[in-house]
Amino acid sequence: MQSERVILVGTSEKGEAARIRGLQELDELALLVAQAGGDVTYKYLQSRDNPDDGLGPGALHEIAAKVEELQSPVVVSNDDLAPSRLHQWARILGPDVRIIDRTQVILDIFAQRAQSREGRIQVELAQLKYLLPRLRQSGRTPSRAGAGIGTRGPGETHLEMDRRKIRTRIKNLEESIAILQRERTARRRRRQYHRVPLITMVGYTNVGKSTLFERMTRRAQLAQDALFVTLDPSVHRILIPGTGPALLTDTVGFVQRLPHTLVAAFRATLDEVVEADVLLEVLDASVPTLDQQQDAIEQVLEEIGAQHIKRIKVYNQWDKLPPDTSKPQDGVAISARYDTNFSDLYTAIGRALTDFYVERWIFVRWDDVLKWQRIYQDVQIVQRQDTEDGARLLVRAPSHLLPLLSGAMEESP
Repeated sequence: MQSERVILVGTSEKGEAARIRGLQELDELALLVAQAGGDVTYKYLQSRDNPDDGLGPGALHEIAAKVEELQSPVVVSNDDLAPSRLHQWARILGPDVRIIDRTQVILDIFAQRAQSREGRIQVELAQLKYLLPRLRQSGRTPSRAGAGIGTRGPGETHLEMDRRKIRTRIKNLEESIAILQRERTARRRRRQYHRVPLITMVGYTNVGKSTLFERMTRRAQLAQDALFVTLDPSVHRILIPGTGPALLTDTVGFVQRLPHTLVAAFRATLDEVVEADVLLEVLDASVPTLDQQQDAIEQVLEEIGAQHIKRIKVYNQWDKLPPDTSKPQDGVAISARYDTNFSDLYTAIGRALTDFYVERWIFVRWDDVLKWQRIYQDVQIVQRQDTEDGARLLVRAPSHLLPLLSGAMEESP
């Protein structure tokens, strides 16, 4: 399929530092557009005293000329376009130009990536909530010529519906998500019975989280140079060397200025973050935008109320840095691709889970089948002394399991 030719448009405050940041945001937007199937032909960045005022008619006429010169019928704004501003752009750029913004590009990628029923429902809900205020009375959005970037996904099939039907559909989707949320909560409660620590990976998109997840679980993941490949998180049981069993889950990758509508729509998925005992904050150490990565993560964690959870910074792709680069003092440097420094990562996880596990001596009779089953499932045996009647074990176990083992407890030596 031939790529669509796209012009990117953004604004920044005046000043060199602000302009550099604005250009970096356009570079990230170019990556998003490429993932959505676009070919960026031109980037336009205007510095203004107040970027919130948006582009004036003069700038829009410049962009219109570039559209004609470069034969690029799609214009993507780095800033969200309110309905009034979208109509203004459409009047100047013309009816044959499709105008979309950053949020719509992200939604387009989400629509292509979602695999599970829950993921598709969340994408459709986010699309409809975003598009509804942008519909004209006719039920059409301005300047949505043709098909392509910004026109995919289940939400797009409802653009011909009237507003009343769209609102009804939104209500039905919200009810479906509420049911799925209750089911997810029930699964968490079942997990509590065999409670082991939950470790959740968070991070900027495209920093190697899926590769790290695959290395830690030894399960094949969709690990490629692609954004938002993990819309539907899975939970896998792993063994942390020297610590014990744990559950590991991945989450959707973050980007700068992840729209609030998306955070809200994917709240059920992001609850895996809120419930975590430890967060692995995965960062790409090899890029100059490290600060922006951390800002994007912090923004989402604050929005969902997870900023208080213990966090381990994992500086991935350390293999791309010069050999004499100093190791970070506030985290762990690894290469998920080459399986390097994982022992440091596991040591850091063990330290973070110090309060979760305790060591105790217990005695288990040979005929106590249920207790042996629980021990092999949820407990790490540190030392073992076999006797005629049973075994004396030094176990490392989650503290909440001690009452279940109370009949076998001994005093610590």
